[in-house]
Amino acid sequence: MLSYLKEVIKVRVLIVGAGVSGLFIAYELAMKGVREVVVVDKSYPGSGASLRNVACFRSSFTSPEHVLLMKESIKKWLELKDRLNLDIEQSGYLWVARKPETLDTFRKLVSFYHSYEIPAKILNVDEVKGLVPKINSKIISGAMFDPTAGKMGILKNFVKIYLETKKAGVKIIPYTEVKKLITSNDRVVSVETSRGVLEADVYVVAAAGDSKRLLEPLGVHLPIKDVPRHPMITEPYAADYRLGLLIDWDTPGSPHITQTVHGGFILARDLEDIPEASLYSPRSDAFKNIVKPLAELLPFLKHLKIVRYWMGYYDMTPDHHPIYGPVDQYMNLFIAAGFSGHGMMLAPVTGEVISSWIIEGKPSIPVAQNLTLERFKTGKLVRELAVIG
Repeated sequence: MLSYLKEVIKVRVLIVGAGVSGLFIAYELAMKGVREVVVVDKSYPGSGASLRNVACFRSSFTSPEHVLLMKESIKKWLELKDRLNLDIEQSGYLWVARKPETLDTFRKLVSFYHSYEIPAKILNVDEVKGLVPKINSKIISGAMFDPTAGKMGILKNFVKIYLETKKAGVKIIPYTEVKKLITSNDRVVSVETSRGVLEADVYVVAAAGDSKRLLEPLGVHLPIKDVPRHPMITEPYAADYRLGLLIDWDTPGSPHITQTVHGGFILARDLEDIPEASLYSPRSDAFKNIVKPLAELLPFLKHLKIVRYWMGYYDMTPDHHPIYGPVDQYMNLFIAAGFSGHGMMLAPVTGEVISSWIIEGKPSIPVAQNLTLERFKTGKLVRELAVIG
C-alpha cells in the first residue's frame, strides 16, 4: 500500500505502533465496522515489548481499575483461545511469602479480590508444597494463590492475532517510521513517515516509549520512562511444575519464574536500572541477582544452564497504570501507552476500550476514564503496588 510515494494517502484511522496493543485496537475497530484502518510500525510487528515479555496474565492487582480491566481482558483472551486455538493456560499465580507477617498483607489482598469475585486464597506451607513439590518449604511461610491467572505462548498467539487482524481488513505496514505529527489548530492533520505522508480522520499513538517522543513536539507530555528489564531462559527441564508464575514477594524486585511449553524456565526480576538505557547494554550482575533468590526457593535451578538472556522495556508511568483515551488539546488524537509491564495481558481490553472511545465518544468500560492523561495534571493518580509480570 505504501511505497516510497509522492502522493498523500488518506485513511480513516491511523495507528502508530504494531505491537499487541496497536493490533488489538485495529482489530476491534475493524470488527465494529470501521474500514480503512492502517497500522504502521518503524520495525516489524511485535518488535518492541510484545515479543520480549514473559507472557503471563492476572487480574490480581491492587487497584479497582486494573482488576476490572484485567477481568474483562482475561475473558476476551479465553474467548479468542477457543476461536483461534491460542496457547493460553489458566495455571495460576503463586505469591510466595518468606516472612510470616507477609501473610497478613495477603489476607487483606484476598479480601479485596473476593469483593471482585476473584477466587484468590491463602495457602499454608503444606499446600504450597502440594502445588510446587520441588519448592524449598523450609524458607517460606505460605503463599497467596490466584487460580484465574496464567500464562500464554507469546509468539504463537501474537502471530495468530496479527493474521486475524489482517483478515479483518486492517492494513499493517512495517518498516515505516513516523517522523512527525502535523497539526492545525485542534486537530492532527497528517503524519510524515520515512516513506511518505499519511492523512487520517483519527490518529492513535500506541508506540510504547516512542509515544512520548512523537507527542512532545505537539506540547503533549507523556510521563513515560522506558525502564530496562532483564529476562533469561534456561535449558528445558521436566519438572513437576504447573504454575503460570511464581513470585518471591518478600525479596526486593519480586523475582519471578514461569515455565514455557517447551520446558525452559523464564526468570526475571525488577532490578534498579537507568531509564532509557540501551537494549544493547546487558548487565553482568543480572544472572546472580535474578537466579540466586529463585534458586533458594527452587533448588533444582542451580543445575540448569541459562541458554539465553535478553533485554526489554517496561514503559513505566508514575502510577504504573496505562495512559488511555483522547488527548484534550487535539480532538482526533488518542493514546494507548505506558502499560508498565502489563501491555500483553491488557491488550484485548485495550482494543475494546480505545475502539469504543473512538466510535462512541466514551469507553465501553467506564473505569477506563480514570486512566486518561488528564490525571497527571489533576493529581488523581491511580496507585498500583503489584508491578511485576
